[in-house]
Amino acid sequence: MSVCFLDTTLRDGEQRPGISFTRQDKLDLARALDAWGVGILEAGIPAMGRAERKTLDALHGLGLKAEVLVWNRLTEADLDLCLAAGYPAAHFSVPVSDVMLRGKLGRDRSWALDQVDRVVGRAVEAGLRVSLGAEDSSRADFGFLCSVYDRAVRAGATRVRYADTLGLLTPARTLREIGALAATVGVPIDFHGHDDFGLATANTLAAHEAGARVLSCSLLGLGERAGNAALEEVAAVLDFLSPEGSDPPSRRNFSELVAACRLAADRAGFPVPTHKALVGEGVFSHQSGIHVDGLLKDARTYEAWPPETFGGRRRLRFGKHSGPAALRHLAAQRGVVVEDDEARAFLEALREEMGTNRGVDPEAAFNALVRSRGGRL
Repeated sequence: MSVCFLDTTLRDGEQRPGISFTRQDKLDLARALDAWGVGILEAGIPAMGRAERKTLDALHGLGLKAEVLVWNRLTEADLDLCLAAGYPAAHFSVPVSDVMLRGKLGRDRSWALDQVDRVVGRAVEAGLRVSLGAEDSSRADFGFLCSVYDRAVRAGATRVRYADTLGLLTPARTLREIGALAATVGVPIDFHGHDDFGLATANTLAAHEAGARVLSCSLLGLGERAGNAALEEVAAVLDFLSPEGSDPPSRRNFSELVAACRLAADRAGFPVPTHKALVGEGVFSHQSGIHVDGLLKDARTYEAWPPETFGGRRRLRFGKHSGPAALRHLAAQRGVVVEDDEARAFLEALREEMGTNRGVDPEAAFNALVRSRGGRL
């Protein structure tokens, strides 16, 4: 089944506390995401004010291949802003759980249905391409959720969003609910999952398997609280691990996507975590003697795909768990020959010291060995 990636880095990603993208940041990120192949860019919120609308105007002016989508509350006031700006596509969000409707808005289910009829209907009549988002879908009465989607489609919405706003789904429940909706809704389903329980990527993949054609993600999983499904993780699984994935995968350039992730981290003002799946600088580092020995014989033993596929490179590191083969290989790279029995003796002494003294630096000990033999550091 085909998939369309909807990237929400510029909207939900920026809602992570401490992040504020400049207009130029958003333009640069949009270009990078568009070049990689994102189908929809959820770019911002017109109701935030004039500065945000200027940025949205600039994004629309880039001439991207991706659809530039603006996010709105399901209100006539937000619709008026979209119409005044002439945006071609707009997303409208309405709470669908009773706790959200009553606790946040002081409204009931009948109000939500009336708003769908009124706002979506008027937007479609004015020529907007409309998607309707159901906030807090995973805590909504399922029958009512279906009614909201039905009203939206009847009013002319071309896509509906299932929003797991608090990250409460499991993959099994996602399969059941998205599968049931995909069989009845009649328009593409956009799945938007949050990562509060660490399941956003798994739930997004389950939603795709169940029939969701649009997957809402963000670079590095940036977003509210624990964040969203990470675009790079979802895309990599679909290309590399799904049955329909090519071997070797060739549909998308992951080096470009990794570069976009690093750009997002740079503009957000924090480093990519060293061991962040796929994109961290440490994810292709190896220390264990068993692993390094295997890699030196055949890289495929512990690397299913070459690191370069993901814009990374292999690093062999020396540490407590290194074996004689790794020590000899690393020493040889620095111009030093270490015999096997010497390597074993050195490792035995180092492990003994590390077992009794906290704070021993194995790399410093290795460098001292190399230096004593006249090797390169």
